Amino acid sequence: MPIHPALILQRTPINRRRVLRAVIAVGLPLAIALVRGEFLPAVYGAVAGFYTLFVDSGGDTGERLAAILYMTVGMLLAGIAGVAGHLVPGASLLLLIGFTAVAGWLQGAGSAAEFIGKYWLIAFLFGDSAPDLPPLCGTYLIVGGLAGMLAVLADLAITRRPEPQSAPMLRDAARHLLRRRHTNGAFTFYFMVLVVVGYIVGHWLGLTRAYWVPLTIVIVTVYDPRHSIHKLIQRLAGSLLGAVLGALIVHFVRAEWALALCVTLMAAWLPAAQARNYWVAVIPITALVMVLLDFGILRGSLSATDFALARMADTVVGCVICGLGAMMYLRLLPRIEAAQSPKRRRGI
Repeated sequence: MPIHPALILQRTPINRRRVLRAVIAVGLPLAIALVRGEFLPAVYGAVAGFYTLFVDSGGDTGERLAAILYMTVGMLLAGIAGVAGHLVPGASLLLLIGFTAVAGWLQGAGSAAEFIGKYWLIAFLFGDSAPDLPPLCGTYLIVGGLAGMLAVLADLAITRRPEPQSAPMLRDAARHLLRRRHTNGAFTFYFMVLVVVGYIVGHWLGLTRAYWVPLTIVIVTVYDPRHSIHKLIQRLAGSLLGAVLGALIVHFVRAEWALALCVTLMAAWLPAAQARNYWVAVIPITALVMVLLDFGILRGSLSATDFALARMADTVVGCVICGLGAMMYLRLLPRIEAAQSPKRRRGI
């Protein structure tokens, strides 16, 4: 059986401009926090700054800044919705379905829009998992988005030339969505079922950080279900190694300035890892986001070993659900496509 090309290590040139943007977008919120003595809420700003790297694919400067702005404001509102959902019984599940529907409908439109929808959903999941977050976390989330925008402008000022567009941005996504002959309903329903099942299973199993199960499903599931299977294999391998790296940082790095330095270096490592292969890139992504989002565990009772095992368990459960769902969807896909073909011919 031939090896899928995506599973082979591939060397491509490292995007040094992306390294610069990563250092600014992640390091700036943490530096501000260290000066002000507010490191704990600032970690969410670092996450937001890190995510700006994925919604920015180069091209028109205004469009790049707009994508980061939409992502940041949407994440803030989604996080607030996650916290507020606990005030009304059943509201959290209804809000989850709504955010999942939006994210699912945007899949296949273009990478910038796809990531924006997924990050809104991830922000909701985290807000839902930690309803006691202080308002200062939202402030730093905005700081992280602004740091990402500043990184784009600083990169342009230093290099004095725009970065070539490497993937579809917002205008491309809008054109794609407007040209569709159907509403992407089948994939949206499939995506929604997977995420909701992961959410329910994670809480039913009583996992330490149950939201990581649906979060893993959100990240791994892509518009092409065949790609999802290959991606989840690589995601699983990279996540297991990343969990070990994150646990080592938790165990050995105690000073906040040293932790901020480690996180910034991992963000800078990402472009080099992406030049190799997806599973290699997942290692710093998992370790960085794991340490930042679950920074409160550093103050808690979990040991570094338990921390790593908890993350591995969440990732394995999420990948299993995603894999089973993808195989079922692949079986149904020929019928779905056959049912959609007459509608496309009629221009519906």
